[in-house]
Amino acid sequence: MTAATGAGPNGRSPDKVSTLAAAVERHVRPGDVVHVAYADARPNAALHQLVRRFAGRPAGLTLVTAGLVSSQHALVELGVVDRLVASFAGENLPAPRPNRAFQRAVREGRIEVESWSLWSLTARLMAAALGVPHLPVRSLAGSDLGAALHGRGFAEVADPFGGPPSGVVAALRPDVVLLHGVAADRAGNVVLSAPYGEGAWGALAARRGAIASVERIVDTETIREHGALVRVPAHAVLAVCEVPLGSHPYGLFNPGLDGIAGYVPDEEFMAEVVRASNDPAEFRRWIDEWLLGTADHDAYLAKLGPERIAALRAQAEEDGWRSTLTVAADPPDRWTDAEAMVVTAARRIAGRVRKQDFDAVLAGVGQANLASWLAVTGLQAVGADVELMAEIGMFGYRPRPGEPFIFAHRNLPTCALLTDVATVLGAFVGGPATRSLGVIGAGQVDADGNTNSTYAEDGSYIVGSGGANDIATSAEEVLVTVAHGSHRLVRRVPYVTSPGHGVRTVVSTAGVLERVDGRFVATAFVARSGESDADAVERLRAGCGWDLEIARDVVREPEPTSTELSALRRYDPARTFLGRLSGKADGDASVRTR
Repeated sequence: MTAATGAGPNGRSPDKVSTLAAAVERHVRPGDVVHVAYADARPNAALHQLVRRFAGRPAGLTLVTAGLVSSQHALVELGVVDRLVASFAGENLPAPRPNRAFQRAVREGRIEVESWSLWSLTARLMAAALGVPHLPVRSLAGSDLGAALHGRGFAEVADPFGGPPSGVVAALRPDVVLLHGVAADRAGNVVLSAPYGEGAWGALAARRGAIASVERIVDTETIREHGALVRVPAHAVLAVCEVPLGSHPYGLFNPGLDGIAGYVPDEEFMAEVVRASNDPAEFRRWIDEWLLGTADHDAYLAKLGPERIAALRAQAEEDGWRSTLTVAADPPDRWTDAEAMVVTAARRIAGRVRKQDFDAVLAGVGQANLASWLAVTGLQAVGADVELMAEIGMFGYRPRPGEPFIFAHRNLPTCALLTDVATVLGAFVGGPATRSLGVIGAGQVDADGNTNSTYAEDGSYIVGSGGANDIATSAEEVLVTVAHGSHRLVRRVPYVTSPGHGVRTVVSTAGVLERVDGRFVATAFVARSGESDADAVERLRAGCGWDLEIARDVVREPEPTSTELSALRRYDPARTFLGRLSGKADGDASVRTR
């Protein structure tokens, strides 16, 4: 039966091509549980269409997502989504931070949040896709994250084979899945954008199926020629929609189909969203202009304009990233507290890798990431066999200069392996084949090494776990980076996002704390320009929220070398994570000099 003749004998049509508006209208129903499938590309055009369809109408949608970010917050602002099941909600590019509109919605009770870690949420979808009621995980146990979820999809059960108790997560079957891919044929066989996140597992778990938006619809012969790249089969797909730039404002990496242009994230656009979301009236105005004020995705693209789109595509071409590369001219004899911390952390990471012979380092976003890049590239330069990995499915990549974002598009072509969350967080971090060192940042860390990035003391929402809980509970060893201060290093965190039993080292902007006989002891301090050793040690002690023990043989951390600073600044020339040097006097508390 040809596509033109309608449904086949199983009742499904072999031709599922639809407009995005028609697909959302037909397949997303009020009250649905909708999974936002994350690969490198995110189905933002489909989410924008949800805003257009349901704004001003009762929707009662539950959104399941690895992360709610950028323009997606409009779904909460307009009340289209009133329940969120996620591992992260805020902003992650260029730097992780809360989204004020989402924080207001939580504070005002307009959104119910069910917080998971990235791997535990993926494991729930994976269990459903495998047709099993639950799946064991090492994540969540020993955290307030796990305690809040106990009986709500997470439990600790006895091992029927005589081992220790195990955490298990319940299968999660969304009603419908939204995903964006590189290409699909008219039947719905989809090539996703690598790395693959948890997108395919969600599509295979769905009760009704997936709405697949793609950059281009291709013939089935092309799909068969690239069968190794197909991640979602046609029978799991409800509708196929050709939606160029359907991931915007995020980007899309093409894993190998000729003639389909990728594009990089639109950071300027995202910055505009963040600015607007700070004020309720301004955010509504932004939504009216960009989402409700555009009839469909074509109108949205027309508003972006061809020049802007061409620039995003040009930067995604081979070596296109070089056109945006800037060279920092910062003086090598001056540095910020953040730079000193990153260099100090990199030295500790390198030392632990050499001593423990770790196979890989997995880092969280931000300064923890920069420290990992600096350490691992330095080790590799002298022949060490250690690799970098990132939670959404990057392994063995070589960070290129110019962009410090952990999932930077310019780094994707350098990966030795592009895979998914289950492989990186589930197997490489959690499994026995890979000895891994986890490096994470934290909003707060306490005397037991517990970290918090979910709820502040006043109950306000921060950003959630992402993969931090998975790293902290499963890596062989964990290093934490944190800004120094009694509000950051606290006696007891108000909410345990990640348990501290695996944390061996804490590196702050004032020094290094290492676990000795179960407690953290200050083993090194970082002195500022003109500061005596005694004053630096006292600043380290006073800025800690518990009675910090200072080691008898505490040492002064050597100043960052010009080589270290030069390598570090190449990764972050805009100083997103390194802090500002310009306009600072030599005696400024955040800037140090030789």
